[in-house]
Amino acid sequence: MQRLAALVLVIGSVVAAGAALAGCGGGAGTGTSSGSPAPTGALARDREVENGRTVFDHYCATCHGATGGGGVGPAFTGGLLLHDFATADEQVAFVKRGKGVMPSFGSILSDRQVRAVVRYEREVLSVRP
Repeated sequence: MQRLAALVLVIGSVVAAGAALAGCGGGAGTGTSSGSPAPTGALARDREVENGRTVFDHYCATCHGATGGGGVGPAFTGGLLLHDFATADEQVAFVKRGKGVMPSFGSILSDRQVRAVVRYEREVLSVRP
């Protein structure tokens, strides 16, 4: 019962934070993949990367900006993300556990969703200027 109460508290906090920060982050927050950059080249046909884009739009763009340029959360562009997380596994672990104002998504997103959004952020957003 305590675990359920804690989960409800976390989800409520994420929803409240998202609502409060919606104007700051500049993200689409719609889950439609309309606000973030589309993958190009071979990545445009990569279903996992496109799924990561949808997760990004829905859960991440509000704080990190629709194009990954930052806002409430840090920027991903220009290689900054790759500097902060040398490997995808390091970033996956961070997304799952959270820290500070970064919420923990380990109980909100599936492992597949976390891996997909990390790929999208690293392979599409982090290489953009």
